[in-house]
Amino acid sequence: MASASQGSRSGGRRIFSRRTLLMLCLLALLALVGANLLYAAVESRESILTSAPGELLYAAAFDGLLDEWSLYEGRQRAAIVDGELEVLVSAAQTATWSAARHNFGDFDMRATARAIAGPVDNGFGIIFRLNDTDERGCDLPVVVFCTLEDLLPLAGAMLRQVLPAAYTEGYYAFLISSDGYYSLWQAENGRTRQRSAWMPSTQINIGLEAGNRIRVIGEGSAFRFFINDAPVSLCLPDNPEAASTFYAGDCLDGLLSQTFMNESLLTGALGLIVQTTPSGGGGATLRFDDVLVFAPGEGRQDARL
Repeated sequence: MASASQGSRSGGRRIFSRRTLLMLCLLALLALVGANLLYAAVESRESILTSAPGELLYAAAFDGLLDEWSLYEGRQRAAIVDGELEVLVSAAQTATWSAARHNFGDFDMRATARAIAGPVDNGFGIIFRLNDTDERGCDLPVVVFCTLEDLLPLAGAMLRQVLPAAYTEGYYAFLISSDGYYSLWQAENGRTRQRSAWMPSTQINIGLEAGNRIRVIGEGSAFRFFINDAPVSLCLPDNPEAASTFYAGDCLDGLLSQTFMNESLLTGALGLIVQTTPSGGGGATLRFDDVLVFAPGEGRQDARL
């Protein structure tokens, strides 16, 4: 009897030891997750450029600091040419961009642009609140999980079933065209949609080699848009899930507004984008220069672009 009792107590100690080890491993994992989340939050906050209203946050003249922007070669190309950023799109109905390697919250971005080749039925302008996995590298909430996913794809797939992405992948893009139109687009988690229909504007200088000044102001979830120093209105649909239509001077099934409201993306990179249309075809080449980013609001900034 004594031997049996002693064996039972020994087995109980072994069970307690396994439970203790499991709890320690669980606590260590939770501590690791918490540390990674805290680090990611601090790193993200520190990387966002901010300043007092009206102060200059960032400037690019594209005559140096080539590592400041995403540059690449190929059928879609972004390169520094003669002191300007040149972006080429060679395929129809395709968009490509180059972004500064900084993160912004509220911003007032201005840039000059001119098309030098391709059809005038094009699209080009400012891409903002850009959140791209190609730039971030990992969209899981804990960095170590991305390493685990690389080593064990099956385990990574299981993690993605239970863990949310660390951020929403997407962007907004304000585009004008060389034939005198402008529009607003949004991409989110692989879905791209037109938020404001293409609308004509006499503010746009039309034709190849015509220069245009483009400006976007983003404060929280509110955005405003300017072409050659003049504010422009958008045709925003009554149903946010539907596309808007602008015809004969009227915004059909929607409302004209100088402010676009959307809180899907509250921080992100800023850049310059070129988009070809189905009818315009490929081969659009744009040159960008004089990029200035201010903290929005009254301050020391020059009111002109």
